[in-house]
Formats: sequence, C-alpha cells, structure tokens
Amino acid sequence: METKMNADPWANPRFQLWSVSSEPPQNTPLVEYGKANDKRFTIRVVHGGFFTDYPGKSYQTTKVNFISYVNIDLLNMEMLGRFSKSLGYTTMGNWYHMPTEENCGLSMIPILNDDCLGTFKMIVRAHQFREIEHLYVEHRPVFVPTNFPYFLMNSPSKRVEKLIHLFVTEHPMATVDDGIAYIRHMLNMTIPREKMEDAMDMAKENVIAWKNIV
Repeated sequence: METKMNADPWANPRFQLWSVSSEPPQNTPLVEYGKANDKRFTIRVVHGGFFTDYPGKSYQTTKVNFISYVNIDLLNMEMLGRFSKSLGYTTMGNWYHMPTEENCGLSMIPILNDDCLGTFKMIVRAHQFREIEHLYVEHRPVFVPTNFPYFLMNSPSKRVEKLIHLFVTEHPMATVDDGIAYIRHMLNMTIPREKMEDAMDMAKENVIAWKNIV
C-alpha cells in the first residue's frame, strides 16, 4: 500500500497526527483505532475535479485519497489547507461535506469556516468514529451559469437576484441559512436574513408560477 506522509510537522508520523494514502485502509476504523477511540477517524477525499452545478449532481475528473489518523480536536480550516497541500495543491480550495437531515435540499454543504466545519464534526461524532467520512474539494470556480455573458452584464443587485433564483430552482427544499451561505460562498457577501427570506420567497413564487404556466 502506497502511503505518503506529509512533510508538515502536524503530519509527523512519529506523532501519528495524520497520513495520506492513495489506497483504501486495510482495516475498518473500529479495528484501526480501537473501541475506546473518540478522537481519530479517516476521511475519504474526492479531489482533482469539479461539480457540474453549484455543488452539484456529479463530480467530474475524480481522484481519491484517504487521510487517516485525523484528530477531530485539531481539525480546522487551516488543517484543510494542509490536506490540500499534501494532495499536491497550492491553495485550500473549496471543501464540501455530505448533507445533514436539515440540509436535505442541498446536494453538498460548503465548508466556509470553522462553524461550518463544526457541522461536519457533529456527523463524525454521530457515527461514533466508526465510519470513513467523505469530503469533496474543488480547486476551481464552482458555479458558471449557462447564460454567463448576460449574467455578467447585470447590476450587482440583479446578479444576486438571479443567483438566488437559480439556487431556489435547483434546491427547492433549501433553508434561508443555506441561501445565505450560498451567496456568501459565491459572491463573498452576506445578505441580511430578512432580505434573504423575502428574496427566496419571491424566487419560489416565480418558480411555482412558471411551472403552472408550463
């Protein structure tokens, strides 16, 4: 089994902080870390490609690596950047985890900061450190509307309105918090909750009206 230990001191094999391999683990997490384990876990990272939509239905040009001996107490955004470096990238990229029950309207959940990462940690703890967890990372822009030239010509307010409409159309079960996180991720701006609620309600009404016409 080919295993690559990162040169980063946080990944020093003497301390067994974490290691990267192109091969799946030979042991299950329960066998590898023991029954009493409540810190260590393994992540299956899909990388080297991109989603076909805002975090979308399929991931193109896939590579897979396994990161073992991840300590949940040390996992933060800085460490995600170190993971990217160990996979051969020069930037952190855009990381995503699988949706939780309350985010069931989304295909994937963007990890924008340590608070978002906390949700992923909750999933790991809910699995009692006995499952291989899944993360995805992109190192390229994550969303290109099909009408891109027209999209760029719009004013900033129209651009936000169009993005919200596209988001609601693609993810009709998404919450207001999902919408706020989406706009922050795509345009690096934060929309007040009240304005996002109004915008999403209007977008949903437009979607319903269009379906009734069709």
